[in-house]
Amino acid sequence: DVLREISFSPLMAENLSFLQSKSAAYMWETQGKISFADENFAREIMQLFSTGLYLLNLDGTQKLDDYGQPIPVYSNDEIMSFSRVWTGFDY
Repeated sequence: DVLREISFSPLMAENLSFLQSKSAAYMWETQGKISFADENFAREIMQLFSTGLYLLNLDGTQKLDDYGQPIPVYSNDEIMSFSRVWTGFDY
């Protein structure tokens, strides 16, 4: 499983910057800093290893909205939520 191999790889943990990522609550309680979960790993999983950027038709072409624009699979809100899952995760 590609996602498992990436998630538990020490090299990928460093390159995708999820190694020792801290939650906003942890940073506030321990250091008094306002921070956000690192979104890099969440974004890479969504874009490269699972859903991709845009909805697709069965033939692999992009689904288009009423204005002829590709329909995104997710928004930044989903990325932010997904990135919170990875805080504190170490391979």
